Amino acid sequence: HPYIYKVTFATASESSALVIRPFNEKGTLKDLIYKAKPKDPFLKKYCNPKKIQGLELQQIKTYGRQILEVLKFLHEKGFPYGHLHSANVVLDGDTCKLLDLENSLLGLPSFYRSYFSQFRKIN
Repeated sequence: HPYIYKVTFATASESSALVIRPFNEKGTLKDLIYKAKPKDPFLKKYCNPKKIQGLELQQIKTYGRQILEVLKFLHEKGFPYGHLHSANVVLDGDTCKLLDLENSLLGLPSFYRSYFSQFRKIN
């Protein structure tokens, strides 16, 4: 799918898994919002709220549509994706691409699990 970031190499064993993707110079959507460089340390990149910038309306429309299209594609294929957040969206030009699709296959809990688990009727 054009909105899924490619994997260069993947392997798994009984106790671990390894997924390698090409490095993206532009970084993630979170890097764009925080005006951060992908190679900078986490605390330097994301712990200065003065640097945060919003997105232009056209960027929100474009990125939002691309993310919804790939989520629809995954849903139609019966593939769960519970790790949607700005750090799992890579920017490739004016195109958004999702990362970490393998998390559900590896049994990692959804990013939003803590929010869902507070509701009794949701199993």
